[in-house]
Amino acid sequence: MKKDIAVIGLGTFGYELAIQLASEGHHILAIDVDMKKINDIKDHVDVAVQADITDPDVLKKIQIDQFDHVILAMSSALEAIILGITYMKKMQVKNIIGKANTYIQKEILLKIGADEVILPEIATAKRLAERITHPGIMEKFAIDRKNMLIEVKVPKKFQNKTLRELDLRKKYGLNVIMINRNGQTEIISSPDIKFEENDVIFVVGNEAQIKKTLF
Repeated sequence: MKKDIAVIGLGTFGYELAIQLASEGHHILAIDVDMKKINDIKDHVDVAVQADITDPDVLKKIQIDQFDHVILAMSSALEAIILGITYMKKMQVKNIIGKANTYIQKEILLKIGADEVILPEIATAKRLAERITHPGIMEKFAIDRKNMLIEVKVPKKFQNKTLRELDLRKKYGLNVIMINRNGQTEIISSPDIKFEENDVIFVVGNEAQIKKTLF
């Protein structure tokens, strides 16, 4: 479903986010106090305006409460972010997503009313560290607080063995639910499937246990 999204702050992160969201077909309002940044992005989004989000009259004028998501993409101007979120909460903005540089900043934004706060630099650093440490992991997704779904290249010690032989569920509490072989992804229906060198498998379970077992 296409959404109406306001992206406030057009630094590297905000600029790229606004353009990516627009390329996905969402209706984007890009906001910044710097007119040069507005001119740079105006041809890539639906609307781009120079505005100060610390002014409640400006927020009312651009009808910020009509947007499905408002993303505060700047993180250096903390006072402006706090004022902006405070005014938006009073206007009952549906969903406010903030950007922070530190965990303390994240806690502050959540306490004053942000619905979600992301830490992109910290998240990027963690992903890079994990990619270097566990190059076999391709993707991972949180299922709940205890379990992850991890897409991983079949480790050498699994090759030419079947699920029945490995007995991962009984020994380690892990479930291999899908396999990608030759570009085709299928649900695993038989424990007698034998893993091959270039297979990619999807494993569900405790993240630490998955890493310990597979690597």
